[in-house]
Amino acid sequence: MMRSLATVIAVEPGVITVTCQQQTSCGHCASRDSCGTGIVSKAVPGRSHLVQIATRTRVSIGEVVEIGLPEQSMLHSAVLVYVLPLLSLVLGAVFGQWWFVELAGGGELGVILTAVLSAAAGLLLARRLAKRLEGNSAYKPNLIRVLGNPISADSTINAASKDSD
Repeated sequence: MMRSLATVIAVEPGVITVTCQQQTSCGHCASRDSCGTGIVSKAVPGRSHLVQIATRTRVSIGEVVEIGLPEQSMLHSAVLVYVLPLLSLVLGAVFGQWWFVELAGGGELGVILTAVLSAAAGLLLARRLAKRLEGNSAYKPNLIRVLGNPISADSTINAASKDSD
């Protein structure tokens, strides 16, 4: 399970709203001081995300909680968002090469257009499949535990630096 720390910002019956900051892995390697990406990740703070979580656990505004999402749902989402459009692009290019160059004796413009149209179709299919999965509870984060109030009122909660098991 992928875990992150978050701060409760709103409490409603059966639902809490939490905020957590996106943490990147950049800046944690040996070349972080000379890497352009590492320097940019230090200069630009992580994005803050608002997440609504259905729970019956009693929490108060300002408390720190640990939320989690199963790795399998993350892998399925990554395949849906990245692999499906890329596979569509490659298959469109192969089909365009066969159709326009091998059979029709044409040029590369047909291959490019077929690849781009196939990638667009793959993106639309991924979007449609993502809408179907939106209501699935396996693709929503859940509350793991309540950690309590932060030690200092000035401290902000970032995503956990390492995944805990």
